[in-house]
Amino acid sequence: MRSNEERPLYNEDGKASKSAFSEDGRGGTKPTPQLRAGVRYVYYRLYTKDGPLASIYPIYSNDRSISRILSTSVRPPHTVTSIKRHLFKVEGLSSENCTLYRSLSENASLEDSTRLSLRGTPGPGSSVEDPIVLVSNDERQLRESSAASQELLERDFEQRYVYYRIYDEQGETVSKTSYDENTPSLGRVNTLAIPPPHTLASLKNHLIKCENILGRDVQIFEDEDSESPMSDTDAIALLSDSFPGCMEDQPMAVTYEVQRTGVGPNNIQVNNENPAQLRSLLAQTTEELRKAKEEIERLKQTHARELREARGSSSSQPQPQPLLTTFTRKLKAKRDWDLGDYDNRWHSMKMGDIFHTNGAVRKEEWRNNRDGNARVYVFDCYQATNSAGRMAFAVKVYTSFC
Repeated sequence: MRSNEERPLYNEDGKASKSAFSEDGRGGTKPTPQLRAGVRYVYYRLYTKDGPLASIYPIYSNDRSISRILSTSVRPPHTVTSIKRHLFKVEGLSSENCTLYRSLSENASLEDSTRLSLRGTPGPGSSVEDPIVLVSNDERQLRESSAASQELLERDFEQRYVYYRIYDEQGETVSKTSYDENTPSLGRVNTLAIPPPHTLASLKNHLIKCENILGRDVQIFEDEDSESPMSDTDAIALLSDSFPGCMEDQPMAVTYEVQRTGVGPNNIQVNNENPAQLRSLLAQTTEELRKAKEEIERLKQTHARELREARGSSSSQPQPQPLLTTFTRKLKAKRDWDLGDYDNRWHSMKMGDIFHTNGAVRKEEWRNNRDGNARVYVFDCYQATNSAGRMAFAVKVYTSFC
């Protein structure tokens, strides 16, 4: 793997100061061509609201969310809109709800009409250390790229972390980012993994994703001795030398409550630790499903009879009709979720899956039976069939009508 000394160096006018190799996945090991005067690279980082998003064309093997484009590749005038549109094309991203920041240290995104100077240096995105930042709502699956089969540089830079301990209501619990077997509750995340704006809300979203926290009332304290939690709007200077959680021996504290109760049929409060109550709830849910199936069958037969009468049919035998005569509205999955892997009354879904439903919203319980520790949650959902004709519940929040 090539060292820092083999990386290309550029003068202020954008020309290469020596013959070198390309740093990005598109260049591989071919010599980097000299850049004309006034032409330079524009470096950028990719994020979702929860954390870093790997580029299709990464520069480094150990920092894959950073890449670069030529300043001349952006259509003039060089507005935020022009830059975003080109990055959407390069990275295969949707143009919906994307924001651009002048740098990682900025806490306010740029207006689409803002003009940025991409000619010469210094300027926005003129170095790896100070790239522009694109935050996208598109959590696309990575496409196969030329970088996958070529050697990438390993970036030589100081790794900086936010340290934290994680607690549920009973005390410390094992962190999924733990790095020391002697202190399993102590975790850490790279500061470069936190998308702008650098507020507590951004850090909290990233930690919830890293720790897969399904509980409620997630709060973050500046340290273990703090009396009150920090506010989501509090700014955190992650690029400075001092911020909450910057030192291993003074970590932040992340607390949450495990969601142990939910609302069952007829507004019954359910507790996972009461087996008799769970059995009663299961019986009630089974009975409700049976009644729902009978109602669907009745509606199918009624529809068949009315159709025969409209056509003047003399047949008195009810004709079977496909379930889609009742479930006529189409749902589309907006993201992956494996609910059905842990409760077979629910559909597991992949982004883009199509379901059919009658459009009636209902509340149903989902039981997380992972690791034998059953937990009950209540979700808004639809009763729906998938492409195989299987009927189960489809969660509302991650589906939309099409």
